[in-house]
Amino acid sequence: MDHVIDGPAGTGKTCLLRAIGRTAQREIEAATTGRQANTIPVVHITTPADPEPRVNWLWEIGSYLGLNPEPKSLAEVLEMRRHQDVTLPVNYVLETAQTRLLLIDDIDRASPQHLANVLPYFDYLRNKLGISLIFCGTGASHRLHQARILAQDLTRVSEENRIRLEQAGQPADPASPSPTALLPVTWLHPLPLGTKAEEQEMFRCVLTSFEADLRLHHLEENALSKHAAELHRRTGGYFKALTYVISTAAVIAIQSGSENITMKEIDTATAQLSP
Repeated sequence: MDHVIDGPAGTGKTCLLRAIGRTAQREIEAATTGRQANTIPVVHITTPADPEPRVNWLWEIGSYLGLNPEPKSLAEVLEMRRHQDVTLPVNYVLETAQTRLLLIDDIDRASPQHLANVLPYFDYLRNKLGISLIFCGTGASHRLHQARILAQDLTRVSEENRIRLEQAGQPADPASPSPTALLPVTWLHPLPLGTKAEEQEMFRCVLTSFEADLRLHHLEENALSKHAAELHRRTGGYFKALTYVISTAAVIAIQSGSENITMKEIDTATAQLSP
């Protein structure tokens, strides 16, 4: 099934999207006794800067698949994209490379009308090639819901349901299906640090994961998690802001030679990022 990742900006939606893609690829490779030549199980694209023409979405997929060389000049870009339709080669590679998952990030860049124009192609990928899609972006569920309405899919389904209910002697529901009724939606919110033990544990686990990934030579035990309350106050629990503060503090620690993160590095990092 298709899926949607939604939530406010900066809550880690893209991070989750990529984690899903990596996990899916590992599981597919494990089921096929390792990585196979000429297979691309997962494709990851971002919504094109100009999402109106359907061909621009195809170009994003084609770029990921390596079907078109990088242009060397603006003139090449304009000439390449003026006429070429890469639908056939993209479909061929997706099918022969046994692609099973398409990740589409920054869907908030496209309007419902843009999505309505490209949804039939995504339906083709799902129904013909068996490719599941994950849409990611702030307001993604609402945009996809509106796009289906514009594509008249919901109008058709609602009318069929109304007739079916009337024939069964039941009152018809005039409302169209909700976004969550159409697609499973994973909602991300800022990481909490409330009074409940499980909420505090969640945020501290995130900090512990950062500590495990840091490669500072003199990093103290619980260097970040012991400052959980202060880091949460400064970032509001937003994953993106937290990542910026920690990565900047780590760079400061390397440049200073301390190779450790204390409140001094956190203060300096926060001061650099606050504007």
